[in-house]
Amino acid sequence: MSYQSKFNRMLDSLYKRRTSWLRSVVSRPRPGRPQSFSRKKREQKIRELQEITSEAQAKRLAKEEFKRFDAKKRPWRVKGRGLLAKKANFNHWVREKVHGKRGKVYVFWAGSRCLYVGRSRGKGSRPSDHFKRKWFRKATRVDVFLTRKRSAISLLECLAIHRFLPSENKVKAARKKWTPRCPLCRLHRDIRRELRQIFRFR
Repeated sequence: MSYQSKFNRMLDSLYKRRTSWLRSVVSRPRPGRPQSFSRKKREQKIRELQEITSEAQAKRLAKEEFKRFDAKKRPWRVKGRGLLAKKANFNHWVREKVHGKRGKVYVFWAGSRCLYVGRSRGKGSRPSDHFKRKWFRKATRVDVFLTRKRSAISLLECLAIHRFLPSENKVKAARKKWTPRCPLCRLHRDIRRELRQIFRFR
């Protein structure tokens, strides 16, 4: 089933649930309990519609924005025996490959599974601060994306989270008022506003 079909089906089910009592006004009530509709149910359906939107749009939007801000990828394969050796190897690699004042978004991988997404405006060694985390034991690679537009790193970090779905990120990407807004977060906001407006409660 296409994303558009899934989205439409979810939206139709939300509308049917909202109008369930109205549909029964001039007909015999069906057996069983009527479908209920509440703020809790509305918010649940909004989240599900946002998830479908992310599945459909995250890859395309991330590709477009990383290209627009000329974000260059630098991969580092985890190597070294023990935490100190791995950290030393990484910092040496940073000095050779990513040292500088450009903004950086970094992504930790365990094979094809994303573990964590973060960002840095410093020299590039910040990812090594995460090596002491329990989940780092599974890490096999760290991708560092470099961009000259430092104000864009919160946007790129947010899109990377949407795109790769890291298992260890506990909070969404923070941003400042003066930084560009994530286009996917804007879509989520518009969906939420529209549906709350359509399915209002007094």
